[in-house]
Amino acid sequence: MTSDHANRETSDCVTGRLSPGSSLLDALTCLLAHGLDSVAVGDDGPAQRFLGAHTVLCALQAGLPATTPVSGLALADSAAAAGSPSLGVATLINGLPMRMWLKGRDGRYLIVNRSFVGFCGHALPQTVVGKTDLDLFPQAVADAERAEDARVMRDGQPLCRVDRLGDDPAAGWFETFKTPVRGPDGEVIGTVGMACDVSERVREQRAAQRSRKQLADVLATIGEGIWDRNLVTGRISHNRRWCAMLGLDDRWLNHGAADLNALIHPEDRERVSAAVAGCLAGGGAYVAEYRLCHADGHWLWVRDRGDVVDYGKDGQPRRMVGSIADISAMRSTTQALLESQSRYQQVFDSVREVIFQTDARGRWQLLNPAWTEITGHGVDEAIGHSFLDYLHPDDRDARREALRPLVERTQDYCSATLRVKCRDGSFRWLDLYARAIVDADNALVGTSGTLNDVTARVAAEDYLRLTASVFRYAHESIIITDPEARILEVNDSFCALTGYTREEVVGQHSRLLRSGLHDAAYYEAMWSALLRDGVWQGETWSRKKSGEFYAQLGNISAVRNEAGQTTHYVGLFTDITDMKENQRQLEHLAYHDVLTQLPNRSLLADRMRMALAQAERNGTLAAVAYLDLDGFKPVNDSLGHHVGDRLLVEIARRLQGSTRAGDTVARMGGDEFALIYNGLEHADECEQVFDRLLASISAPIAVDGRELCVTASIGVTLCPLDGSDPERLLAHADQAMYLAKQAGRNRFHLFDPERDRRLRAHRDAQIRVESALSGGELELHYQPKVDALTNALSGVEALIRWKHPELGLRLPGEFLPTVSESRFEIDLGKWVLATAVAQLDTWCAAGLSTRMSVNISARHLAHPDFVPHLRSVLDAHPGVDPGLLQLEVLESTTMTDLSGIARIMAACNELGVSFAIDDFGTGFGAMSSLRRLPVRSIKIDRSIIHNMLDDADDLATVQSMIGLAAAFRREVIAEGVETPRHRQALLKLGCHLVQGHGIARPMPAARMQRWMRAYATRH
Repeated sequence: MTSDHANRETSDCVTGRLSPGSSLLDALTCLLAHGLDSVAVGDDGPAQRFLGAHTVLCALQAGLPATTPVSGLALADSAAAAGSPSLGVATLINGLPMRMWLKGRDGRYLIVNRSFVGFCGHALPQTVVGKTDLDLFPQAVADAERAEDARVMRDGQPLCRVDRLGDDPAAGWFETFKTPVRGPDGEVIGTVGMACDVSERVREQRAAQRSRKQLADVLATIGEGIWDRNLVTGRISHNRRWCAMLGLDDRWLNHGAADLNALIHPEDRERVSAAVAGCLAGGGAYVAEYRLCHADGHWLWVRDRGDVVDYGKDGQPRRMVGSIADISAMRSTTQALLESQSRYQQVFDSVREVIFQTDARGRWQLLNPAWTEITGHGVDEAIGHSFLDYLHPDDRDARREALRPLVERTQDYCSATLRVKCRDGSFRWLDLYARAIVDADNALVGTSGTLNDVTARVAAEDYLRLTASVFRYAHESIIITDPEARILEVNDSFCALTGYTREEVVGQHSRLLRSGLHDAAYYEAMWSALLRDGVWQGETWSRKKSGEFYAQLGNISAVRNEAGQTTHYVGLFTDITDMKENQRQLEHLAYHDVLTQLPNRSLLADRMRMALAQAERNGTLAAVAYLDLDGFKPVNDSLGHHVGDRLLVEIARRLQGSTRAGDTVARMGGDEFALIYNGLEHADECEQVFDRLLASISAPIAVDGRELCVTASIGVTLCPLDGSDPERLLAHADQAMYLAKQAGRNRFHLFDPERDRRLRAHRDAQIRVESALSGGELELHYQPKVDALTNALSGVEALIRWKHPELGLRLPGEFLPTVSESRFEIDLGKWVLATAVAQLDTWCAAGLSTRMSVNISARHLAHPDFVPHLRSVLDAHPGVDPGLLQLEVLESTTMTDLSGIARIMAACNELGVSFAIDDFGTGFGAMSSLRRLPVRSIKIDRSIIHNMLDDADDLATVQSMIGLAAAFRREVIAEGVETPRHRQALLKLGCHLVQGHGIARPMPAARMQRWMRAYATRH
């Protein structure tokens, strides 16, 4: 990192802003230092994004390094979208999967999370906050930490180290990050640090080093002939073992392919050539037994194994490697082995355990029928394959470690419990017992042993371990009672939260915890819900052993036996005391200016919406004013900020005095204010209101014995004459304010009424679309959706088109925005729905029953008449199965009011109609939408599908969406499938429902009907 870059990032962090190159650690430091739930990333402007505390927490919990740039995280378009009201600073701190602390410049701990507190041997953060390293650690450790902190604060640069905790060789390894924390003035005021356990990573690195050395040792001492064939040059290399096997000198270590062919017995050459050719053609590794000529003239039987290990860019094989073993002795004893096998075959075939034998490379040489009974794989197809081919990927390393003592010849047997993949795709747990098979030189030539199915045993053990672990280590406080609410069991979190020990509460009635802040009716309602529904959820205030009150979010569930009788109650509670207090403080800070206590920009937006609604309801006007003080900067610069602040407080008081109940005064920042005057009857009233306001502001103000005078420039706009968008109204008032300044200051300026003309033009465009509907110019086209796996038609989507008399066929994007948010938008939506269902009825009558999806706007879906109208449309067409109708809503639509949208969707589901989320992946509520909304399908937006073949990020996005849909058991449809490559790529990712021009373009109903019949004939 260059010094300029570091300085800029430091400055950004001080001002509550990050650069795209800032790290996760920088982001965490900024959030903690400023107490934010989100932070801006990048300079002001359209490219600026916002990073939320929730995103930082998820990234660290996922194991991303603290040095990861924030530009690689999921950033939001606004602070509101990035922030999470439920994720405060305390939740962020204690959610980190690592130790975290914040120290002041004097070395005292200011903030610590639960992991750090536990590491220090304490129970509560309060017992650590305020202490120094000397209070917590041995002298040597404390001195080292203080010296390291001093260097971080002195250099102003982050620090990272990996070291072992203590001198014990068995102790864990930890990776520690430290970075300076700066105050508002840019000066370093302390350090923030994190420490995460990287013992597993260190162990893996060391294990990898050992594995490489052991592989080199094995290759150096292997007892088989090894060959390496360059298919480009035709040269073959051997190890000396191969030469010694055939009595050849070192000149044969490298030779041409023709030389080797000359050594093969003439009767075997064609068979060997066929085996090699099959491997080169993609048939996989080959194994061939044939005869080679020894230097003294006699023939050796060998087993040759080989495979392709390297391909060129054109996909052609470039290199093969393999081994050759002398099997002459083995072939001479084959007959004896067959005779021995016949004596034991009956026992071998009848036992229920798998009996196996492998070669030195772990490939099956012998399996009994129990292998097929357990796994479903045929014995014949398994022979020659390695056990690794059937193992769960996560167990392959465990299998290697288990067999390592056999390979290294430190033990003659080993055992392990591993997962094997069955033919039906399921996995079963098997106990492996293997014994080494060695030659006369004690070299490993194979293994033999048994496999025993222990799936039921492992499942039972896992369930017991999971149950105990969840109960003991859950962060939530868990309490179990009998039906009379007497406490039977509690977990550690309960004891830590309440201060009671397990022995003090077991046998006591749960009323022991009551705070007295809830009346009897509250508990009666709780028990009524439990008895009626078997579950209760809500917030309660309880009392600790110390008498201290605490708030908790709880869930109590009844546990019933097979007879339906309640045997226990289980309660899960989360301490939300800090969150409640933080919420109260944050709500005030979020909506009020710290200096003047006036509403800030956020609260102003709510007040503006209320004023607009009131003006429309009462038929009055609301004046939105933007005020900037004239001459404030010279006062602030010459007399100091403290004088400027007192001046602003007095101006705020005068502004409040000029308003009535129901009006609003807000501080926008600096010396800028915004005002809302409600209930104006005429625009002429503005002159009297703002002349009086200007006079009030210009009156002298006494501060510290000085008489100060300032004036104001005010811009005013009226609503609803100037629209109903708060941001636009403020922008227009701001523009008018600048005109007032240009006109000489100490005056107000009313925004240009030319806006009315533009509003009329917009309304004319709306009327034209309305006339298009009444004139029969609007029609529906239909685009098919197909199952790419079976080529079957899975449905059609209804899409609106305008057959304009002069402009020709117009797409929805050219005219629907004109009617957006208008009353006609509802009428148009009803027409689309009724027309689509009528067409569906026509097709059903013609024997073409297929699913149809219809797009529904946000305003139409939320309309109180939506569900009754849908019911009436379905009732008008009794021949239509409601299950064939699917309504598509934009992902952004679902995020406006999740609870309300969920209720509407549930009502439609009761009618048999399903829902799909359209343009999935373009918003920021994918997880919430899938989790809380009763939708059947999701549609991945065409913009993501279009670029997935060339953009790795889009491909990863598509893959994650398909995985997300599968996790929530939702049907996934890909839009915008333009080419066969898109179609094949989606099939490989698990998405087989596709739609797009690569299948068919949208077409009128009659042509769609002919297309469906023709498609059914072809497929």
